[in-house]
Amino acid sequence: MLKKGITQKFEVGMILARQHRPNGKGRDNMSNKNNLKHKVYVIQPSYRSMDGKLLKRLPLFNFSYNLPILSAVIPSDWEKQFCLEYCDKLDLKSDASVVILTSTGYEVAHAIEIAEHFRSQGCTVIFGAHMDEMSDRLLRKSCDSVFLGYPNHKQMSEILEDATSGKLRPEYDCGMNVDYPFDYSVLKGKGMWFIPMLASIGCKNSCSYCCYTAVSAGHYRLRHISNVMEDVRAAATFRRPLGFLDANLYNNRNYLLMLLEQMIEEKLNLRWGCNFTIDIADDEEVLSQLTRAGCRVMFIGLESLDSKNMLQLNKPYDPARYLNQIRKIRKHGIMVGTYFIMGLDNDDTFSFDDVYKFYQESRVEVPYTHMFVPIPGTPLYNTIRSAGRLHTEAYDNYSTDNAAAFSVPCSVAYFQPAKMTEEELEQNYLNLNARVLTLPKILRRSLKKHFIDTSLVLGMNLEARKKYKAMQAAKLQKLNDKALHTKFHPSSLLT
Repeated sequence: MLKKGITQKFEVGMILARQHRPNGKGRDNMSNKNNLKHKVYVIQPSYRSMDGKLLKRLPLFNFSYNLPILSAVIPSDWEKQFCLEYCDKLDLKSDASVVILTSTGYEVAHAIEIAEHFRSQGCTVIFGAHMDEMSDRLLRKSCDSVFLGYPNHKQMSEILEDATSGKLRPEYDCGMNVDYPFDYSVLKGKGMWFIPMLASIGCKNSCSYCCYTAVSAGHYRLRHISNVMEDVRAAATFRRPLGFLDANLYNNRNYLLMLLEQMIEEKLNLRWGCNFTIDIADDEEVLSQLTRAGCRVMFIGLESLDSKNMLQLNKPYDPARYLNQIRKIRKHGIMVGTYFIMGLDNDDTFSFDDVYKFYQESRVEVPYTHMFVPIPGTPLYNTIRSAGRLHTEAYDNYSTDNAAAFSVPCSVAYFQPAKMTEEELEQNYLNLNARVLTLPKILRRSLKKHFIDTSLVLGMNLEARKKYKAMQAAKLQKLNDKALHTKFHPSSLLT
């Protein structure tokens, strides 16, 4: 699984951290801390692709509203510094006394490197606003404190005051406090494809594979529409499409209709997209209002074409209706992106052909396919682990040495599939991507009447193709390394 020389690739890493420690070990003394300002440095790290390179362009799945949210609650008497590392250079010599790391989950290994560096500089390092158990478990070891959820103004003031007075607690449970206007000034000049928005936290469903289930357990919280609209107006100044990153913007039908009515009334002339569940296709009134409000693309987690798999996922939708439902959505002039998960318990080697045929027949603009990765803290992870089908060493011994293998989407089976071998799952997954992500097919999907629509669909498909190519190269490297090891390993002389 691991690539040769992977430990040599970290630009920041543990070596850099040790260079700032007295005598090469231990944490720096407190004299450094006395020279630091009443200043907080908020960082969303980048992550490493499967070839080990640090990504310096913001991928679709790593757009995050965390920086605007956290900036809005930092007290005015604190100087603020921000780094979205996909776009910005990390300031390793920042004079901030407190560093806050926030992650969407993919960046955890590199976040550990950054935390180690700033702790060696005498900074207090805090991690928060994350959704997954794995990030929490790993980063606790490298940070001084963790806050769960999103702090409000009072809670953030308390955390920062405790950090400077030596009273910092190991953990702060803040809840999901996001009902206030966000600070979008922190995203100026980032060259983002779209501006991330948020109307709600959580999801009405309790899918067995999803990290939201572990956090919200089928519940959700709605922001006041006045706060959402203030954010929409601020984001509109970027002259970019907007992307609502809610787990499901269709959590509450009446709320969605009120939000859409407000957007229509203000005539902001926006183009935007969002995540929905497929049942929205049966709601003609909402689809019509979405079109009037400027929605041009929706992303839907279909997950599987097999009804037994949907039961395994605890997702209450009928795959037999998918094609007709997608046609209803596209009839309203809204493009569709879909997500499928391969490797579920009723998947076999024929399932990949079924998904390919579905893509061809449905003509979805953005066909995303992922291999199933059990997420710690979810019911499905617990089920697979208790059945002895999980490769626990990949999770329990997770470190910066094997972190690149967890690039998302990844092409490594970290569990034993039910109806095929791990090798069959990995190879068929790559073969499906090869068939779906050819340049001619991408170009056909991307040709739209509006230039912005064309550029977005083209960009998202090319990004998926680039990741597939990286996964393919990693797979070939793995096979080459295995062949080389077999050829020269002493045991090969006995055969």
